[in-house]
Amino acid sequence: MQPQIDSNNFKIKFDGQAHQVDAQVLISSLIHTTTIIQELNKHLDSGKKIEIKVKALEKGSFLIHLELLETTLESLKNIFTKENIIVASSIITGLVALIELKKHLKGKSPKEIKRKDSTTIIINGDNNQLSIDSNIYQIYESDTVINDALSQNFDTIDQDPAIAAFEITDEKEKPYVRVERSDFKDLSQKIEIIDENKKTIIENTRLNIVRLSFEEGLKWDFYYRGNKISAKITDPNFQKLIDNGESFAKGDILEVELQINQIFDSSVNTYINKSYQVNRIIQHYNRDEQQKIKFE
Repeated sequence: MQPQIDSNNFKIKFDGQAHQVDAQVLISSLIHTTTIIQELNKHLDSGKKIEIKVKALEKGSFLIHLELLETTLESLKNIFTKENIIVASSIITGLVALIELKKHLKGKSPKEIKRKDSTTIIINGDNNQLSIDSNIYQIYESDTVINDALSQNFDTIDQDPAIAAFEITDEKEKPYVRVERSDFKDLSQKIEIIDENKKTIIENTRLNIVRLSFEEGLKWDFYYRGNKISAKITDPNFQKLIDNGESFAKGDILEVELQINQIFDSSVNTYINKSYQVNRIIQHYNRDEQQKIKFE
C-alpha cells in the first residue's frame, strides 16, 4: 500500500549525466503531469480549484520543484489551510500510486485482481503483487484522460536519450517512485487488444515526418523509434488542420496516437508489426522548435 503523503510540495527529477534536457520534453512532461493532477482533483470531488506552481528549476540538475495551491474562484488568491494541504497531499499520493501501478503492470492487463476491504491487490504477468487503494485502481481502470496522460508522459521523456530515469520525490529529494529508462517504452503503451493470431497495440508516441501526402487514402512516411514506417492518418480532425492553414514539412514531429497492427509469426514464435495508422494527432512541432534547456 502506498504511504500517505503529508505535503503539498513534490519534485520531478529527470535523472541523467548531462546537465541539459530537451525543452519540448520538459514542457510536455509538465503538461501531462498537470493533466493527471487536475483529473485526480475532480475525482476527489473537493470542489476546490488547484493551481500547480513551478517553484524553481534547480541548478545543475533536472529537478523541478512543484507546489499545489488551492485558490478561490472569486479572487484567485492562494489559501494556505490545513484542509488545502490534505487535498494537495491526497492528489500527490494518487499521482505516485498511479505511476507505481503503471510501472507494476508495464502496459499489460492484470493477471489477477483481488479485492479486500478498501484495498485492491494487483497481480501482474510475473506473478508480482502490488497493493493499492481501490479508489485509485478504479480511476486507473476507468479514466481515459489520466491513462492517456500517463502514457504520453513516458513516451515524451523516452524521446530524450539523456534521461536515464524519472522520479517523483519529496522536498528533500527522497524518491516516492522511480522509473528506469528501460521501463519507459512499456509505460508509454496505452491499450493492448489480443485476438488469437492478431494483436493491436495503441500507444502515444512521436513520429518524425519523412514524406507527406495530402491525397485521401495515401500514407505518410515517418521515422518511429529509429525505424522507417508508412502510416495512414485517420484522425477526423486532420483535414481541419489543413483547412485552417497548418503547414507540415519534412523533419517536423507529430505527437500522435499510433495504432500498430501485429500478426503472429509461428516460424519465429512472436508477433511482428504488419501495419500502422495514426488515429489521432495530439500535437505538431515544427522542426525549428526543437531545442535544449541547459542547467548550468
